[in-house]
Amino acid sequence: MARMKIDMPKEWHFSITMKVRVTDLNYGNHLANQQFLAFAQEARMAYFAQYGFTELDFGGTSLIQADAAITFKGEGHLNDEVQIDVAAHTEGGSSFNIFYKFTNLTKNKPMAEIRTALVCFDYTKGKPVALSEIVLASGLFN
Repeated sequence: MARMKIDMPKEWHFSITMKVRVTDLNYGNHLANQQFLAFAQEARMAYFAQYGFTELDFGGTSLIQADAAITFKGEGHLNDEVQIDVAAHTEGGSSFNIFYKFTNLTKNKPMAEIRTALVCFDYTKGKPVALSEIVLASGLFN
């Protein structure tokens, strides 16, 4: 079976370290699959905060996640330190990708690569809207 490949960026814009908690573990006693997306969201929120943005106030609009792709490369166990490198790249007038590279610092091993597609979204109208000039000028995508 051919594995999915995420075309990861060469440069990273942000990095955060998180610790694997007991509530992040599954019955196999390692970081649960769904927790990778939870960790990615925490990293994304910290990245956005540097620019004064949140997912509900992203330069005057909100965000909705359109899709996510994950390739798993290694495990995380209780109290392991996980470094998450983050980069953002625009894709279109209203959408962009966030890339995440997970590294287990405790074991010095790769854990996962993730790409999420986010869309600027007007929840009152129920439709996508363009990336704001505030966001485009912020440096978030550099």
